[in-house]
Amino acid sequence: MVHVPSKTRKKVEWLFRRAEGALLPAAVLSREGAHLDWPEALKRLADERAAIVALGFETRFDALTRVIESGDTPDRTTYVEQHGVAGTRRFRAGSGTRIYCMSVETFPHHINNVYLLVEEGSVVLFDCGSGSPSSRRDLALGFALVRAAFGEEVRYESVDWCVVSHAHFDHFGGVNLFKEETRGHLAVHELDARVLSCFTERIVIASKDCDVFWCRAGVPDAERAVLLTMYQSAKSAFRPQEVDRGLRDGDTIGPGYRVHHVPGHCPGLMCLQVHDVLLTSDHVLSRITPHQFPQAITPFAGLEHYFHSLAKVRKVEGINFALGGHEEPIWDLRARVDAIALFHRDRLAKVLDLCAESRTVVQVSQALFGEQEGYSRILALDEAGAHVEYLHQLGQLRIANLDQVAKSRDPVIEYVRR
Repeated sequence: MVHVPSKTRKKVEWLFRRAEGALLPAAVLSREGAHLDWPEALKRLADERAAIVALGFETRFDALTRVIESGDTPDRTTYVEQHGVAGTRRFRAGSGTRIYCMSVETFPHHINNVYLLVEEGSVVLFDCGSGSPSSRRDLALGFALVRAAFGEEVRYESVDWCVVSHAHFDHFGGVNLFKEETRGHLAVHELDARVLSCFTERIVIASKDCDVFWCRAGVPDAERAVLLTMYQSAKSAFRPQEVDRGLRDGDTIGPGYRVHHVPGHCPGLMCLQVHDVLLTSDHVLSRITPHQFPQAITPFAGLEHYFHSLAKVRKVEGINFALGGHEEPIWDLRARVDAIALFHRDRLAKVLDLCAESRTVVQVSQALFGEQEGYSRILALDEAGAHVEYLHQLGQLRIANLDQVAKSRDPVIEYVRR
């Protein structure tokens, strides 16, 4: 298959979501879907024919075009069942559970999958978006589509539980809205509960920890100030919320959905087993490798925890497929786990080679990822730092400038291969 850049894939997927607005009832399109502008999206999608073919979306595009032109109801029903509509898609688990995947733009050009789990007597929301205007818009559209396109009479206000997969803002920032507009209960792993209930404290302490890490990584003072502002800004509007239930590994919630605690990407990250389907959140994703943080910033993060959590999920029995917090379904979970583990082993080897000569984390980050812009600068430093930290913990790297570190209050640390 021809390689298609990530930006092109995202653009094509974005255009599909909007072009599928043509399949919506007029009432939904005029109310929750007014932003879709499907005629313009369909025109732009046709201009991306080469990318559509390279991505393997040709059959989908042809089917969408045919349904729009013919207006045929059976064809529309078939298309919606196979591909979803305007970012909302239905899956099934167990003997009767319906899983609705709702694509939500939590930050500009950043899409999360929020899952609505429906079965007799139970409505559970797995994650709730960021609370941003686009996130609220897409969540409202998702619930409207669940009713209009799939015939499921369920409303946001009637959700029984919101289970937050982990305490990263794109997954929990919508908790304020959930508490305001529903009578439902809030659940999160106990290691992440403090982030939601003591959010102001969390931001202060995490900012300090990030600043120390960036200093030791070799980030200049002026740039650290910029990174700190960037780190804090998107989160300033969140109001702390009390958690109704702190979850632990092996707990069940709703009609028996089982919690699998998988620290690494985040201290309290959980996968939720919905009968024969595993909701993996950010632990396992279909295409990219989930972002890694060093333990120096966040306890229970780091590659050691992440490798153990990958091995744990690989052993879960009775899973037919998995659904991640971003991207597409994962049809072969074990193969994807193996591929992610191998990717990180390869990256560790690359970092070890880079440190044949002494390097700071900043220098390792630049060698791995090149110059980054915006929030990607923070993500690149985190990722490089997690790999350097792990190799140092294993004794495969040592501190090259130990005498200088011993004498300095705010040292920049250089690492070299042993």
